[in-house]
Amino acid sequence: MRTPKLRIQPLRPLLLIALGTGVLSACALLQRFSFVEPTVDLAAVHVTGLTRSGGSLDLVLDVHNPNPYALRGGRFEADVALEDSPFGAVSREAPWTLPAQGDTSLTVQLAFSWTAIGAAARAVLDRGSVRYRLGGRVLVGTPVDERWVQLEQQGEVPVERLLR
Repeated sequence: MRTPKLRIQPLRPLLLIALGTGVLSACALLQRFSFVEPTVDLAAVHVTGLTRSGGSLDLVLDVHNPNPYALRGGRFEADVALEDSPFGAVSREAPWTLPAQGDTSLTVQLAFSWTAIGAAARAVLDRGSVRYRLGGRVLVGTPVDERWVQLEQQGEVPVERLLR
C-alpha cells in the first residue's frame, strides 16, 4: 500500500498573497500615520494694554493641521521681531487640540517696552500693518509620540484694534 503524499505547494501562492496583503496594509497604515508639520500664521495683533513703560499685545495665531489625525499641543515658544527689530518672546504652556485636517486659533500674550516699539509704531501709523518674523518651536503630540516642530514664519499683519 502506498502512502499518499501531502501536497503543500498549492498553499504557497495563498501564503504569498496573504503576506503581500499584510505588507501593503502595513504600508498604508504607516502612511496614514506619517507626520506632516502643522503650519502657523500670525492672523492678528491686538493691543491689550498700554503703560508708561510699554504695553501688552495678544498675538492671534492660526494653526493648521494637515494630518488625518488630531494633534495635541502643549507648549509654544517663539521670538518675535517687528519691522526687522527684535521685539520680544512669547510662550504658552496650556493644552490645546488641533483637529484632524483642521484649523485652530491660538492666542499668546506678549509684553513690550517702548524702547522696542519705534519701527513697529511707524509702520502701524504709515500702513496700518506691521511686518513680523516669528521663530521658535511648538511641542505637539501625535497618536504615536510627542515632538518639537520648528517654527519660522514671516509676513505682514494688520493691527485690528488699538485697545481692547
